[in-house]
Amino acid sequence: MIPYQSDVLLNLVTSGFIFWGGIGFLVIWEIGKTRFKWKKFSMHTKVVLSVSILLIAVGTVFLRMTENITWLGAFFHSVSARTAGFSSYDLGSFSNAGLLTLVVLMFIGAFPGSTGGGIKTSTFFVLLQGIKASSTNCSEKAFKYALPKDAFRKASVIFLLALGVVITGTYLMVLFEPQLALMDILFEITSAFGTVGLSTGITRTLGVDSKLLSILIMLIGRLGLLTVATVWHFGKGERIKYPEGNIMIG
Repeated sequence: MIPYQSDVLLNLVTSGFIFWGGIGFLVIWEIGKTRFKWKKFSMHTKVVLSVSILLIAVGTVFLRMTENITWLGAFFHSVSARTAGFSSYDLGSFSNAGLLTLVVLMFIGAFPGSTGGGIKTSTFFVLLQGIKASSTNCSEKAFKYALPKDAFRKASVIFLLALGVVITGTYLMVLFEPQLALMDILFEITSAFGTVGLSTGITRTLGVDSKLLSILIMLIGRLGLLTVATVWHFGKGERIKYPEGNIMIG
């Protein structure tokens, strides 16, 4: 019983450290300053905590449903996939459904100001609020606050750029490594983009081209998509304004 209890305690403690590392120092500082009083939290802190808890819960349930692992193991990987990249199971034995769950979690990533990568959960939250506002013909708001006007536009740009990086990286690695399974390559590229560090075990078999590609994608994921996008172009603003046209969407 002692080894089992030790493993449980170790997983819980490690998950706790990973969780707090993923939400960022500013959020931790605000939580301590307000003494855990929800009404005094800023909009950012409320978004961080609520979305993080939601993703952890959904990821835990999905992993438990698709893989032969314990609830604690599913919880640990649901937390780790968005931040630290620790693993207590052989990911190479996971089903495609389980790997896809981890891919989505790694793609979303942690929060701005944290040690994690991905598009960031605040971006994911703004996208959901924008979709909700468009479908209900209401303004974008949450926790009795209105979202900034440009938030949805920036979130959409980040999402599309990230999707383009992952798809392009996956396509190139498929060309470089045709003997590998598509899901393993998608998992590897998404892990590199999210700077997670998880792998199904194919990293050591990759060629030089694939390893250089992974390094480039990790660099893009670490610097941030908007930072990389503005490296080669920075305008002073438009001097000419054009009349607004009509275009059918959807």
